[in-house]
Amino acid sequence: MLDIRDLTVGFGGDAPVIADADLSVEAGQRLLVCGAAGSGKSTLLNVVAGIIPGLLAAPAFAGSVMFRGRPMAELARDELFSAIASLAQNAEDQLWDLNVEDLIAFPLENRGVAKAAIRDRLQALLTEMELGALRGRRVLTLSGGERRMVAIAAALAAPPDLLVLDEPTTGLDPAARRRLVRLIERLAGQVPALVVSEQDPAALETVADRVALLSKGRLSEVRPAADLMPLRAPWIEAGILPPRRQSIPRKGFPTGGPLLAVDRIRTELRRADGRAVLEDVGFELKAGETVGLIGRNGAGKTTLFQSILGLSKIREGSISIAGERADGWTPARRARQIAYLPQNMRRILFNMTLTEEVAFAMTAKTGTPDADVAGRARDMLSGYGLGALSEANPFSLSARQQALLGLACAEAAAVRVAILDEPLLARDIEGRRMLDRFLDAMLSAGNAVMLISHDLELIDDVASRTLILEDGRIAFDGATRNGWTSRAFRELGWPAPYADGRGEAA
Repeated sequence: MLDIRDLTVGFGGDAPVIADADLSVEAGQRLLVCGAAGSGKSTLLNVVAGIIPGLLAAPAFAGSVMFRGRPMAELARDELFSAIASLAQNAEDQLWDLNVEDLIAFPLENRGVAKAAIRDRLQALLTEMELGALRGRRVLTLSGGERRMVAIAAALAAPPDLLVLDEPTTGLDPAARRRLVRLIERLAGQVPALVVSEQDPAALETVADRVALLSKGRLSEVRPAADLMPLRAPWIEAGILPPRRQSIPRKGFPTGGPLLAVDRIRTELRRADGRAVLEDVGFELKAGETVGLIGRNGAGKTTLFQSILGLSKIREGSISIAGERADGWTPARRARQIAYLPQNMRRILFNMTLTEEVAFAMTAKTGTPDADVAGRARDMLSGYGLGALSEANPFSLSARQQALLGLACAEAAAVRVAILDEPLLARDIEGRRMLDRFLDAMLSAGNAVMLISHDLELIDDVASRTLILEDGRIAFDGATRNGWTSRAFRELGWPAPYADGRGEAA
């Protein structure tokens, strides 16, 4: 079906993003491509999907890409994109401010499918993916995980010959991941071939029959998934934490007084049934703590951090920062005490260079910084491996590099609290090292970190305490290890991290 030979793709850097890659995908195959953040996975999948060079030009592009025995470049766009459906790593790039049903139905309407058939297909997808509760909602009002599930449903609306998914489980809670896996398994008879990339190979272990590892633009030979999954060395060499591994506990830090206190808040924002998104939520975040926050997609995690940052109004209760009531504080004043790093860092970047971004975090001033501030900003960037990019435009960075820039900015800002929302560095060996560096810097200085993530192994590794948010309330607040046996966690129906006792094989 798909045959790639001697593929090289570059975007003007010192080295190509993809170098001399060979890849074949036959009908009936399910290929998983794994690699560290920045290894070239998205570029490779964009070539597989026909987006590069069909929609996005690459300054350097060489090699042969054949689809169904024909050069992909010769296929008309309507023919190509009717046969191949794809989901981008940043699903929001493929979303519009429509309601859920209209977004899912759009690909079918674009193909002139009869209305009755569209309604039947829409109903089937909403049922299979358990999205019925989102009927009538505007897509841009959904949580990040809910948006991703809707984007996946839209990609599957008109079953393609080849489905290309780039990091599809990012932002999905464990239950939504299982629904996605079940759906892909059921699609085996409808979608002839699948190419999917992931940093977490275990998430799609039951879906993939073959695996290729990508490291620094070099694609390995394709191997049977059953042979590769139990091993350790190939994953480490590719810069990824192995799928079979044990917990990596972090050292603890002395705890101090509360830096953030949320006291029985209720939000003005309401759910479709009229209930407040957050009701009677209260907790403290103390100096020296890393606290994990987990909950189902749509549980209210986004609304909670927006309330803390002053971006979502509260109706009752109060929020205190570093011992002061912050109810009357502006978002700008709160930002001087609390750093927020979203999964998609592009939302908060706006300066022309990395140095200016870090300098702004330090001084809250835009423009060219003075020599002393610029020097300190460059030193901070060097600590996160970005020193050579200090004068680059932040929007030219990869998602991984932008995540590292966010850590550099948060540390440079000397905030008391940092909120990290689904950091993309968790399954990347070098990225995890940088995340540990950031946590050590924050906690050793007597600050605190809140980590919002559906990666329960990450929470288990780094969080001393965990909060479980369910139906707008804190259902559990206690030691992380106790959380996995709590009633609140059992009611989520999720598997506990490392529950299968898996270890690493040689």
